[in-house]
Amino acid sequence: MTPQRSAADGAPAGSGPAPAAPSPAASSPAAPSLGRRIARRAGRLTLSTGLAAAAGVAAVLGAQALQERNAPDLAPHAASAPTTAPVVTVARADGLRVETRRLGVVEPARRIQAAFDLAGTVETVAVQEGDRVQAGQLLARLDAARIRARIAELEAQRAAQEAQAELARRTLERQAALRDRGFASDQRWDEARLEADRIAAALRQSDAGLRAARIDLDHSELRAPFAGEIAARSADEGAVVSAGQPILELIEADRPQVRVGLPADAAARLEPGTLMTVEIDGRRLTAAVAAVRPDVDPATRTRAALLDLLAPPEFPVAFGAAVSVILERTRDESGFWLPVAALREGGKGLWTVLTVEERPGGAVAGVESVELLHVEGERAFVRGSLAPGDRVVAAGAHKLAPGLRLDAAEIPLSEALGEDAPATLASAD
Repeated sequence: MTPQRSAADGAPAGSGPAPAAPSPAASSPAAPSLGRRIARRAGRLTLSTGLAAAAGVAAVLGAQALQERNAPDLAPHAASAPTTAPVVTVARADGLRVETRRLGVVEPARRIQAAFDLAGTVETVAVQEGDRVQAGQLLARLDAARIRARIAELEAQRAAQEAQAELARRTLERQAALRDRGFASDQRWDEARLEADRIAAALRQSDAGLRAARIDLDHSELRAPFAGEIAARSADEGAVVSAGQPILELIEADRPQVRVGLPADAAARLEPGTLMTVEIDGRRLTAAVAAVRPDVDPATRTRAALLDLLAPPEFPVAFGAAVSVILERTRDESGFWLPVAALREGGKGLWTVLTVEERPGGAVAGVESVELLHVEGERAFVRGSLAPGDRVVAAGAHKLAPGLRLDAAEIPLSEALGEDAPATLASAD
């Protein structure tokens, strides 16, 4: 009897039911499971994140260590190095003298276009441009041959009239004697008398003609009416000129004047002889008021003033040069003069200055508000909360800040304000 097989031993194909499928774990022992793969990837991601976090922490700690290492060096440097600043001690000034400038021009007191008052041919021009001439000196001469011929003609005519006058006088005397004896009629006596009167009138006419001719002869020579300098020459010898045609330009070089237009209120305060200050090429000179015109220029709304320039002989002034006429006016204001460099722009149209405040740890920069009243060159006149004797930073204030430690370098106020500082500050240094 053949022994029966167990299910475990298997059966031939088609001889019985299919064997059961094997389990996943037993079917592929070499392939990893899905959970294990996810776990491995999560582990790698966690490792990368940890490394990045560790690097960031290391950087933060390194920067903090560097800051802690450098911090002890900064504090002693700031504490041991106060900023050096120039400082002035302010003084109160009562009254503000304001200078305003008006542009004028230098011109000669007298200037003429010298010309003959009759036509003719120029015979001589005796001067050149730039020549200095004296009053009465000959400048030019016309050809006067015709004038001399006219004079000779009038003199001969007068000589004939004198002979006629002598005959008329004798005839009148004879007729008067005959008339007294009754041998001459009144008609003959009247004719003799009137003939004598006619010839006397002709003589006077000849005399007037001779005087006119001699005047023309005198005027054929052009002479300087005043001492001066020849500024221009417009004609040469041989030129035919008409009456009034300019031959030379003559200026009075020794009396320069300044012509300037002034505001009506300023001109009204001036009187002849009033001394004023003018500036030419950076040099200040004195001028005296010669005249002020009464009318107002409709274009500039100013009144013209003429000033005699009192320039020394060693300081020649060129005519036509520009001149600054300085007008001074005093305002009833009290304040302080400071260098412009001491001002710092503040708010609401105000300005500030840095002052020196003494504290237990040393001098520090304080701040005060001021109002700007006037600027004159590199100087400013201010008022505000300053007090006489306060020390103010004179320059570079815009580079400093309130509370900064200062090393004050004292300088005289007049030196900080410049060479032409107001005279009222002389006693403040």
